[in-house]
Amino acid sequence: MERYGMIVVYMALILAFLYLSKRIADVLTKFDDDLAVEKEANTAVALRRFGLYVGICTALAGVFQGGLRRADLVVFLTDGAITTVLFFAAHLLNDRILVPGIRNNDLIKAGNVPTGIVEAGSFIATGILLNGAFAGEVGGILSAMAFFGLGQLFLYLAVFMHQRIYRFRTAACLREGNLSAGITVAGLLVAYSIILRSSIAGDFTGWAESLGWFLISAASGMLFLLIFQKVSDWIFLPKTKLEDQIQAGNTAAALLVQGLVIALAVVISRMIV
Repeated sequence: MERYGMIVVYMALILAFLYLSKRIADVLTKFDDDLAVEKEANTAVALRRFGLYVGICTALAGVFQGGLRRADLVVFLTDGAITTVLFFAAHLLNDRILVPGIRNNDLIKAGNVPTGIVEAGSFIATGILLNGAFAGEVGGILSAMAFFGLGQLFLYLAVFMHQRIYRFRTAACLREGNLSAGITVAGLLVAYSIILRSSIAGDFTGWAESLGWFLISAASGMLFLLIFQKVSDWIFLPKTKLEDQIQAGNTAAALLVQGLVIALAVVISRMIV
C-alpha cells in the first residue's frame, strides 16, 4: 500500500508541474491558448501544447531513473524546478536559433500547423535531453546542466547540417506553410535527441572522461544517422529525392522518411552506449 501511496503523491506533483508549465506557456504566448483550442479548434496551438506536455513529463521522468523506491521527494522537487526552468529557457533559445527571423507565436495563433509541429518536436527533444541529463545517480546539478547545454548545441548543429544537405530553410518553409518541412525538422529534433540522450545519460565520471565520451558518442551517432538516412532515402524513396519532396510539400514522403529516421535513431542510440 505504501508504494501506491507514493505513486499518488508523485503523480499529484507531476500534475502540479504540468499545470505550472501550462501557466508559464500561457504567459509566453500572450494570447488565450485555451480559447484557441476549445473555441477556435486551432490545431497549431494544440500541437504546441501536445509537445509541451509530452516534453515536460519526459524530462521529469529522468528523476525516476532508479525506480520509485529510490525516488526522493526533496530531490524530485529540486530537480523538477530546475528542469522546468531549463526547459523553458531552451524553448526560448530554440525559437530564436532554429527558426530565426519569424515570430512563432504569430504563426501559431494564425493556425500555421507546420510551426506547431516544429515546436512540438522542439519541446519533446528538449524533454528527452533533460531526461538524460538528470538520469545519472552520480553527479550534481552543474554537470547535468552542462551536458544538457552541450546536447542542445549538438541538436542545433544537426538541424543546420540537414538543412544544408537537403537544401531547405526552416523559417522560409514555415512562412509558406510547408507541412513536409515542419515534419522533417520535428522528426530530426526527436531523432537526434534520442541519440544525444544516450551520450549524456549515465553517471558523471569526471569532466575529462565524461566530455570525451560525450563528444565521441554524439559525433559518431550523428554521423551514423546521416549515413543511414541517406541509404534509407535511396531504398525507400527510389524514384525521387527527399529534398525535392520537401520543396514540393510532399507530406507523405516526409512522414515516411522521418519515421525511418526516428526508428534508426532508437537503434543507433542503443549501439553507442
